[in-house]
Amino acid sequence: MPLHYEVTKPLTVPDHEFNENHIAVLLVIGNRYGGQWEINLLSQREHPTEAAALGTIETFYDHQREDLTDSPRYTQLGLDTALIWLLAEAKERNWRLLVWESVNDQVPEDARKFTIGARVALGGEQFVPAPGATYADEILTGAAKP
Repeated sequence: MPLHYEVTKPLTVPDHEFNENHIAVLLVIGNRYGGQWEINLLSQREHPTEAAALGTIETFYDHQREDLTDSPRYTQLGLDTALIWLLAEAKERNWRLLVWESVNDQVPEDARKFTIGARVALGGEQFVPAPGATYADEILTGAAKP
């Protein structure tokens, strides 16, 4: 169950982020302040900074989940929330979420309670799916064809 969130910077992925196959490979970076996550979608082409965020959400601190904030599962809730946000944004724009890969194992162990990360690939409106391929949005929403 994802956390409640609000969009604080609407998602805008410039055309130059998409390659000739209409695929953009981006980073999801989240930092936690107390129980609230700030999650940014960033370009991999530029040095990632919050100012260069292509979109940002912030979660609401939920006192009913206070017992989770010290649990390693709370970082997964942050990632789940980012995933739900990007799935909704992609669907709204007629994009595809092609790849979702957690990179939390690359975060230093002492920072893992307060930092999350994922690498994503988005297929733009003109993206042509490879025959027989199954993408993350199909797997995650159960829409994959047998």
